[in-house]
Amino acid sequence: MSLIATGARDVAGGVGVWRMWWMLARNDVIRRYRRSRVGQLWLTLSMAVMIFGMGAVYSSLFGTSMADYLPHLGTGLVLWGLIASTITESCTSFTENESIIRQVALPRFTYVLRTIARNLFVFVHNLIILPVLYLVTGSPINWHLVLFVPGLVLVLANLAWVGYCLAILSARFRDIPQIVASIVQVAFFVSPVVFKPSQLRGDHPVLVLNPFASMLDVMREPLMGRMPSPTSYFILLGLLAIGWLLSLAFAGKYSHRVVYWL
Repeated sequence: MSLIATGARDVAGGVGVWRMWWMLARNDVIRRYRRSRVGQLWLTLSMAVMIFGMGAVYSSLFGTSMADYLPHLGTGLVLWGLIASTITESCTSFTENESIIRQVALPRFTYVLRTIARNLFVFVHNLIILPVLYLVTGSPINWHLVLFVPGLVLVLANLAWVGYCLAILSARFRDIPQIVASIVQVAFFVSPVVFKPSQLRGDHPVLVLNPFASMLDVMREPLMGRMPSPTSYFILLGLLAIGWLLSLAFAGKYSHRVVYWL
């Protein structure tokens, strides 16, 4: 319990200095496209090209119309970009902030929140594509849309504890980012990003045992005018409770050693 309390104090301290990590995350995105004429619009353009390029290929492979397939693929790619980039970049949350950690005594969780906020900025840029995509393809929008925000918060809360653990492990073992990147790449192909969940039976392990499928479900279904599966909420809530308990205990024991590992 003392380890959990120590970890909880670090998390609370990180949330408390929100102006710091919010400003740093915003500057990360601005600096990435400094001196570019198009600027941050490149985020949206590159995602739009990927959606329409992959949509043209995979709709013919699956034997379905572009109007039916593009909303599923486009929404999946935008949401997967948030999930995948947050996980992979969380691995370097401490190592890329080495100079700050060595000089300023900030809660360790601050740097994880910086990574999450940075990817949230990118996600908002890419999210602009979806209303246009739904309008062009005639996708229905109804009251289920209000469920998107709770789903997004639930996913971000899970990504936060995952990212916290990965950041600590990656500071100690520098091979972790490469391992995680490979796992996330494989997870893309076994998650319902390109293919539709309806192409598999409801109790298929890819849908039930894959937490990424649940993350996509609670965010994508409301955007497409459908009700997410209650099973997805149960899975993510269970992961949230168990994951944060383990993460806080882990952080309480090892987070103070990060500065010696950098």
